[in-house]
Amino acid sequence: MPKLSPLQWLVLIGLLLFYGFAVFAVTRDYYLRHPAAPAAASASETASASPHQGPAASPAWVQGSALDAGTSRIPDAMVEANPLLLGQRADQLFEQRRFAEAIALYRRVLELSPGDADALNDLGLALLYSGDSTAALRTLEEGARVAPSHQRLWLSLGFTKARAGDTAGAEAALLKAKELGPTTEVGQEASRLLAGLGKL
Repeated sequence: MPKLSPLQWLVLIGLLLFYGFAVFAVTRDYYLRHPAAPAAASASETASASPHQGPAASPAWVQGSALDAGTSRIPDAMVEANPLLLGQRADQLFEQRRFAEAIALYRRVLELSPGDADALNDLGLALLYSGDSTAALRTLEEGARVAPSHQRLWLSLGFTKARAGDTAGAEAALLKAKELGPTTEVGQEASRLLAGLGKL
């Protein structure tokens, strides 16, 4: 085994620490981005949801992969350059009903990763819950254009159109969401929303 100078030992130890942190961060990130699926909300919960209510009072599909706000803190410098970590922090803010802050982070995610369907969906919902339904519709319609097979985007678009009073547009978007997977949680939620159109 070759003899190493003190500087080489320090570099080697530093690399091992970095490697260990990287494995920890990737593993933690995976489990944070793949939580157990939440139970579907009832039709009455969906029907009574308000744009000013937070995600705890909104349908389960609105919450998506929002994270537990009590997780350990990742350095800001690492978060700011990583769209995945930024999205996670935005999800935390969304769950805390801090929509203006979440909106800023979702927009930053889209700067780093243009066309990210999940970020467009989450940004649209954050805009809706902040009271800006026009910007929410614009964002969700863009998402549906760039990711036409993203079922949750169509569901969010239909929900938002229904809230804006566009029943025909809502029906078209919800039918598309249902068509993309009628037996999935999102597809079943689309069916419930279709049945309740006019009550949202």
